[in-house]
Amino acid sequence: MVVGKLFDLGANEDFIKRILMAVGTACPVDEMVEIAETRNRLRLLQPWLEARVATGSTEPGTHNALGKIYITLNRDPKAFLTNNMFYEPKVLGPYCESLDPSLAFVAYKKGAGDCDDELIAISHTHGLYRDLARYLVERQDLELWAKVLNKEDTEDGKEDPQRRQLIDQIVEWALPESNSADEVSCTVKAFMAADLPGELIVLLERIILQGTDFSDNKNLQNLLILTAIRADTSKVASYIDQLDNFDAKDIALICVSESHMLYEEGFSIYVKFSKPEFTQDADEQTELQ
Repeated sequence: MVVGKLFDLGANEDFIKRILMAVGTACPVDEMVEIAETRNRLRLLQPWLEARVATGSTEPGTHNALGKIYITLNRDPKAFLTNNMFYEPKVLGPYCESLDPSLAFVAYKKGAGDCDDELIAISHTHGLYRDLARYLVERQDLELWAKVLNKEDTEDGKEDPQRRQLIDQIVEWALPESNSADEVSCTVKAFMAADLPGELIVLLERIILQGTDFSDNKNLQNLLILTAIRADTSKVASYIDQLDNFDAKDIALICVSESHMLYEEGFSIYVKFSKPEFTQDADEQTELQ
């Protein structure tokens, strides 16, 4: 191709740019980008690529090449990766990895599920656990949750430290920051499916006991107490004392059942909810007494 020969002959860059602008959209973008990239001259195509975008081009090759230029020049690359709708995340993601892993994360996130494996891998490699935690909460995908939460011990039998760091970010930051009932519900389901009762207790404590929008949610209060009955009975009495919006009769029966034998905790529920401030119905008060 003529432009390739001009590159090889060391022709004046302004002359090459004028030729490209004269040719305009008649030149195939993928072929031109390959010629420039193999000669490390991609930046020279910037005016030509921007002119193609200005004419309404949505070709992925055009936007991929322009993205590489902006990333290399540090020309607000995060805004480009976040807002541009036409580049290919599987192209720009790997390109960013060696330059700035956080930009690669943004590109893979733009893949809307098509780049989840790459996103998880780069998060583990570069410690982007907070970003990954927020992404998981927002995605609300139980299959994706299973990929990162399913327990895999290391060769020495200890818990995978990457998994622990991710769980800590979910519990301490990502979910407590959420105001979405759907996000909370899906995350709780994911922790239940992964059989993480201890971590689920800590997660629910952050949501319920630390003053979020979901502190008075009956289902979550029920789940917190029931999970403690199953996994950490030392916490049950404290929850009964602190929480006011759970199914008292049902949970009391579970407490005093033969499988749990938490008689003092069951008695505390009956005493607490027999009072008018907790149970307004007179018949229910009598029943609880």
